[in-house]
Amino acid sequence: MHFQKITQYERKLYNKGIKYIAGIDEVGRGPLAGPFVVSAVVLDLDKIFSEELESLINNENIGKNTLDVLLYTKINDSKLVSPKNREILSEFIKKEAISYSIELFPPEKIDELGISQVTQLSFYNAVKSLKTKPQIVLTDTFEVKKLVKNCQINISGGDTKSISIAAASIVAKVYRDNIMVEMHRKYPLYGFDRHKGYGTKAHIEALLKHGPCEIHRKSFNPLKEMLSSK
Repeated sequence: MHFQKITQYERKLYNKGIKYIAGIDEVGRGPLAGPFVVSAVVLDLDKIFSEELESLINNENIGKNTLDVLLYTKINDSKLVSPKNREILSEFIKKEAISYSIELFPPEKIDELGISQVTQLSFYNAVKSLKTKPQIVLTDTFEVKKLVKNCQINISGGDTKSISIAAASIVAKVYRDNIMVEMHRKYPLYGFDRHKGYGTKAHIEALLKHGPCEIHRKSFNPLKEMLSSK
């Protein structure tokens, strides 16, 4: 049932002869620290809707050589997938995808341009960076203003309804999480490996005690208020 639900948009488009569909998703819009990351993924729909995969899904006698293909059925909104499985799926998606791209904006650019403009630029750049030009772009609610309206579908709750968006959410999440683990090694006082830069109680307490570091977004509250009060 999950696989039927999360491939519903791709299946309808595929049946109309549309094979190159890019799913786009972001991670890191709300944190107080770290980069904003967007991924775009064009999955191999011929493989996803092949008779082979359909028969495997319905077959209880799965051999070891088929488990890799069945990873398609495990793709879901990154928030609903365990960290270990996200890592496995991210590598699988990048290996199997027809094309994928990752766009990153560092904290200083977010402070300079504002998160709304950064989001628009990141989504647009992610599409343009794909080696295979998509016929349709699917996003989770978000409208990319620089893309033609009738070439994009903005789906409410898209990361649970589109396998392409879900795949992009996993690639983006794993990429950013790994960056934040690296940042923890450089700035161990803040616990970036645990909260990934989001405004948790522990993160706020560390900010109040130590002040911001280089990767904090100075335009975001409570940092903005903290800095203006000095």
